[in-house]
Amino acid sequence: MERRYKAMIPGKDELERIFLEMCKYDTTNPPGNEESLALFIKETLGSYGVNCTIQRVGDGRVNLLAKIDRNGGLPYLLFAGHMDVVPAASGWTGDPFKPVVENGRVYARGSADMKAGLSSMMAAFIDLSCDERFGGNLAFLATCDEEVGCSGVKRFLEENTLEITGALIGEPTSMRLASGEKGAVWSELNFKGKSAHGSQPQEGINAVLLLIDAYQRIAGELGGIEGLTVSLNKVSGGSKENTVPDSASCVLDIRFMSNISPPEVTGVIDKVLSRFEGAGQKVLLTRNPFSSSGRLSDCVRSTLVEIGREPEPLTMTYFTDGAFIAPSGIETVILGPGAASMAHKANEYVELEEIHIAREIYGKIVRNFFQGCV
Repeated sequence: MERRYKAMIPGKDELERIFLEMCKYDTTNPPGNEESLALFIKETLGSYGVNCTIQRVGDGRVNLLAKIDRNGGLPYLLFAGHMDVVPAASGWTGDPFKPVVENGRVYARGSADMKAGLSSMMAAFIDLSCDERFGGNLAFLATCDEEVGCSGVKRFLEENTLEITGALIGEPTSMRLASGEKGAVWSELNFKGKSAHGSQPQEGINAVLLLIDAYQRIAGELGGIEGLTVSLNKVSGGSKENTVPDSASCVLDIRFMSNISPPEVTGVIDKVLSRFEGAGQKVLLTRNPFSSSGRLSDCVRSTLVEIGREPEPLTMTYFTDGAFIAPSGIETVILGPGAASMAHKANEYVELEEIHIAREIYGKIVRNFFQGCV
């Protein structure tokens, strides 16, 4: 029996092949096109005897769900990760969807964020599904649209019928435990000025200068709040080289801890904008911060201690599908291969050995979680 079990699970070479193949799928969001990758995952899991369900979210947009059901009296743990990636943009030295292995690193768009975590969780899931001694319940969820609207995880939660007690999200953390994440506000600010000839700027009101002034005031008002960051990420204004701009707009990306709420953040912005005639705010996105604690968090920490890794939890600066999973009452932690600093960067990479480390750790966490329950 032991020999048959070992022959059924993917070896290290096979896991690396699966990971590199996943990196070849262009799941840039928008538009996403995650269905093609989901079908590859379904085929791969099927080759190890695992049945999957495809949940349609939109045109070419799907989630994939697989389950290990071993004990009807126990809740599920959930492995969760997203299939979409952000646009590659400029700065790449090669094709971002033709992965390159160099000096032990895999360079590809989505390698760290987060196809490394997704493939590692998939391998650990197969390991557990092939292990007849494992007596717990585990679900594996690959979502669409995490990078834009999180429509995938929203649809899953709307239609979910499983009793899930904890979720482990495989986003890049360098295999450090993250027990929570910051909240976010994305806000579009619009300003109105008065046009004039560029040779007579005193006759106009420069909307771009209003924008700059307002941004500095907002950053000043919010800057004293511990853990809060303000990033000016998009700016537009002006129509012609010799015309004072009569309109301008920008987008702010504000991240914060639980010491302030999204309505309080947008309230500060509204207060500042009230000093600028015709200025307005359009809130594009809000996410509440979360911090989880409980049996899963304790199990992850003790497992990390067991294998000699750093157990102290982090709070992630970025947000994940966990921003919706945690508020639904599911204890949520983040732990994955790859450095968070690699996310969304040109020439994104992950250390290849980390996918094997992650696979081992994920399996230990699940076994330790269910130990004594069956």
